[in-house]
Amino acid sequence: QGCPIAKWVIRRANKEEKLLCLVRERAGHSCEKAVVVVLILVWEGIPLSLADKLYSELTETLRKYGAHTNRRCALNEERTCACQGLDPETCGASFSFGCSWSMYYNGCKFARSKVPRKFKLLGDDPEEEEKLEANLQNLSTLVAPTYKQFAPDAYYNQIEHEDRAPDCHLGLKEGRPFSGVTACLDFCAHSHRDLHNMQNGSTVVCTLTR
Repeated sequence: QGCPIAKWVIRRANKEEKLLCLVRERAGHSCEKAVVVVLILVWEGIPLSLADKLYSELTETLRKYGAHTNRRCALNEERTCACQGLDPETCGASFSFGCSWSMYYNGCKFARSKVPRKFKLLGDDPEEEEKLEANLQNLSTLVAPTYKQFAPDAYYNQIEHEDRAPDCHLGLKEGRPFSGVTACLDFCAHSHRDLHNMQNGSTVVCTLTR
């Protein structure tokens, strides 16, 4: 009850297909805003070699050292489902890294941290945390120009005040729209609304498949 069910399975027609745009027509509208873009899918958003590397390294790191985030959207409203699986060793999991808004500080959750560990893992292994950070920082750097190309308005909204909190942004070059990363392994997210996402911004999803 209340668990997500796939209504469609969208497949790539062939290697020639580079983009897919999913739209929704607004009933009763005939103006220029009668069609809403739901998502823009870039089939080859990052190089295949990098995707393979990230898949191998992130799954290994998070499986061994990741501290999963308890998210309300992991369960249905009645909290009776088993969408993530029942075995804590193999169940779906979600991991959060980088900065995010905190209700306690009304600002960044690391606002009072002298040495923030934005890529914190279980235990105390700086080498693993540095490797994770390098992977996610490089990914953010690589994805940002693609985001700018396909959703420029949302991109510019997210970098407008980038200079005010440079330490809260991910990426190694100027033009850094992202501040946090959620890494999911076999995680089934139930219907929810993120209240603290940036207004007139967008969420970028990078799917790594084996």
